[in-house]
Amino acid sequence: GGYNFPDPAVIKSGLTGLRTLSLASKLIEEPKRLLPFTAWVAYIYVVFFSKGILPGKDFFHTDPKTWIEVQNLSFNFMFIAPALKLPVAAKLHPMLEGVFNGLLAWAAMFWGFLSDDRTGFGTGYDRDLEMTGRSARYYERLMQNQEQEFDNGIVVVPPVSITKRNLIPLLPTVIGMQFLTSAFFLPYLFARTSERRYQSEYERFDRRVPLRVRPLYREELDKTQVLGEWKGLGILLGSIGLYALWWGAGGRVEDAKDFGPPIWESGKRTTEFMKILANDRIAATIILDFWVFGFFQGWLVDDDWRRRGRSLEEESFLRNVAKFIPFFGLAAYLTFRPSYPSIKDGFDEEAYDERTGFLRRRGSRRNDFRGRGGPPRF
Repeated sequence: GGYNFPDPAVIKSGLTGLRTLSLASKLIEEPKRLLPFTAWVAYIYVVFFSKGILPGKDFFHTDPKTWIEVQNLSFNFMFIAPALKLPVAAKLHPMLEGVFNGLLAWAAMFWGFLSDDRTGFGTGYDRDLEMTGRSARYYERLMQNQEQEFDNGIVVVPPVSITKRNLIPLLPTVIGMQFLTSAFFLPYLFARTSERRYQSEYERFDRRVPLRVRPLYREELDKTQVLGEWKGLGILLGSIGLYALWWGAGGRVEDAKDFGPPIWESGKRTTEFMKILANDRIAATIILDFWVFGFFQGWLVDDDWRRRGRSLEEESFLRNVAKFIPFFGLAAYLTFRPSYPSIKDGFDEEAYDERTGFLRRRGSRRNDFRGRGGPPRF
């Protein structure tokens, strides 16, 4: 007749059920999610279970030779071992090494979108606390920073919610993409939460007010997300992509007898690589991943642009470069996209378009906050 403690398995099952319902709701509300969902189901079947679609054996009948190939490719991660001629460097076809490391560099570019998954605590939640506890600080920030009204009547709002959690966290996803690429990438695309505008109308309290949509502030990002804002990320990974092209085309000249001379001297190297693609499931899967990344690489770009307080109706050139130029277009976007400003930079009213409320040019002159209650505190 005493109290019966709930079975942990039931709790876990209930949580799984809620996540499943949430995912189903997302697929119904946004049918475009069915595209990465269908692509993921097809990818898993073709890569791990199919017989005859890709060369080689399925996952359950993999022979030791395949695992040795995976190990050797891992030893040559980002060309470090072969470039430095380390003892652990494996002797592989340079074109296979090129596409493998080029794909990993492509997957690493999605570190630049870590701000797509935010707790809302920011980088400075543990400094100058006036309230006790992490949760208390979180709600305090939400109350202070969601909206500001200046003395001249202008209302400034963030472009999206300061906090945004996804069914599948992004940080583990980008780490997993270094191992299973599209098998991790596609589920994130169809399960993530889309960015929602905090306020999209010019109406507030039954009266029209001038609205300005500011970017998220750097201080509103988590510490790991700030790393994804490093401007050198696109340059570094883009350079690795260029090196991968050169390595595949002209690397390992000392092994020309095995792999062929550089492609501008002979077609043997390309012919040998095509033979590998016709018989090797790992190599064929890498090429399949290139197609998946090329098609879906731009799916996070518009929401990333929105987080930066920019209008989707204007300044479309850089976003189109990111969407339609595989690999190097995304590297260019990570390099040239607007940065998240600091709260210390202030607010410049003249940098905003009065009609749309969005920033109309990059950068702004520093101006003091004169809003009621002052700037957000971090």
